[in-house]
Amino acid sequence: MRALPFTIDNLNGGFMKLEGVLRVKEDRLLFEFHKKDAVLEAYQSDLKSVEIPLSEIDMLEFKKGWFSAKLILHGKSASSFKDLPGKDLIERVLKVKRKHREVAARISSNLNLKLSEKKLQELDGDQ
Repeated sequence: MRALPFTIDNLNGGFMKLEGVLRVKEDRLLFEFHKKDAVLEAYQSDLKSVEIPLSEIDMLEFKKGWFSAKLILHGKSASSFKDLPGKDLIERVLKVKRKHREVAARISSNLNLKLSEKKLQELDGDQ
């Protein structure tokens, strides 16, 4: 599966933004990103990597707009996204450019299918 370039806007009161790439590796999400000054883009942090297991993800939503799209990740708990900067406690909104919408939609669809299969296996195991 291809890597998905994304941004997360309005960090630190709107003065910072996060630019990065999302990769799906087997049963985890790999985020590589750096923070940037949103106003002048003069400051840029070092590159950071964060891995989030799929078991920490509740679901993904893909929302298509006119010029861009959003991939919304919903975590199972407040600690799901503790190492990935964002505004909300259990949700991260990845803004995706128009040319990468298909990749975002494919990631959302494939991961939601994988998460549903895991939930079904857990239900079968309980019986």
